[in-house]
Amino acid sequence: MSKSIVSTFISWSVMTALATALGAPFAVAPDVVLQDSVEYSNAGIAIAVPVTFEYKLISAPFDVMSAAIEEAGRPSQAVTLSAFPITDKGTAEEFAEAKMAELSRNLAIRDLKTHRKTPMPIAGARGAARLVSYSFRGTQSVAAQVYFLRDVRGTTTRICYLLTVVAAEDKQAKLRGVLGAVIKSIRFIPVKAPEIPTDIKLEEPIMDRELGFSIQSPKGWYIDRSGAGVETGLVDYRQGGIPMPSVKIIAVPASADAATSEACSKKFLAMAQSVAVRSKQETGTLSDAPAKLGELPAHQFVLKVIEKSHSMPSLGGMDPGDVVLVHRTACLARAGKGPAAYMVVITAKAAERAAAEKLMDTMAATFKVLAPATQPATSPATTQPTAPK
Repeated sequence: MSKSIVSTFISWSVMTALATALGAPFAVAPDVVLQDSVEYSNAGIAIAVPVTFEYKLISAPFDVMSAAIEEAGRPSQAVTLSAFPITDKGTAEEFAEAKMAELSRNLAIRDLKTHRKTPMPIAGARGAARLVSYSFRGTQSVAAQVYFLRDVRGTTTRICYLLTVVAAEDKQAKLRGVLGAVIKSIRFIPVKAPEIPTDIKLEEPIMDRELGFSIQSPKGWYIDRSGAGVETGLVDYRQGGIPMPSVKIIAVPASADAATSEACSKKFLAMAQSVAVRSKQETGTLSDAPAKLGELPAHQFVLKVIEKSHSMPSLGGMDPGDVVLVHRTACLARAGKGPAAYMVVITAKAAERAAAEKLMDTMAATFKVLAPATQPATSPATTQPTAPK
């Protein structure tokens, strides 16, 4: 289950009506006017949402899009689309059952019930629809879900899409119309490998107060905060669903023997080279020089990782190719603590080296330290950036 699916209250009294609506033929309600269709070429799909919906940040690699209407700071209606890479030959119905079983093992979810199952055609493919309800951390929720599949031409990968539409109790009459309109807007397009944009537009700042930094990422890229630090990027479904390009922003304690930006950077370079050797890959250092991370003095290396040819195909059935790591590090002294190392690491295809370095410069210029105990003379002001909307 995509973690970006929004849970909202819908009373049990409307469940029967919603189940009936889910099983009925869908006609686009006359009051549902859609925005222009948006193409997500890396996921091979185009979709439109109602004009009253606002696009939201996506928070996991396999999330494609999310849009919602908010009232009093809470979503009253939401549409989300996720795309999961798979290699088996199962049906949409089988995948839906597997996802429900996975959901039932989530300890944060209680009272999971499926109220209706029905086949549903979508974009010329056979889909499987569900009306489900569950309690998520004490909040009773209901959602209409539609699962549907496609093959990725030229690879062994398939994509299983999950479309979810949610409505709050006082908006439940709109659920059927919104779902029908969105389904009719969906169409498949060729699945393309994602690329770093030439004209980089940025999201609002990502703030991590625990690790003490903020930074901006490209618009439309997922922003995953489930691990240590932040990861942002796009999924390459032609390579079996790996994030490529991707950016990791990390803050870790710096060791006493590598307390400067340059020393810390060279230590991480040696580590990256060692990992490549253990993976039977070759490397080449393309550059190693001073840089800036926001207003902090930093150091950057660019490492090319060369994939050796082998007889085993990749997960996606294509050769992965060489990649580059653009790695920028800044060490910062902290009162009463050891130094901290802030790192921004971009992984991209080797052919996109120039674009990756440009992206690094663009993102690094937005980096800010949030209220550190001590800062170098060249560090940014402690004024915090505007919170993301």
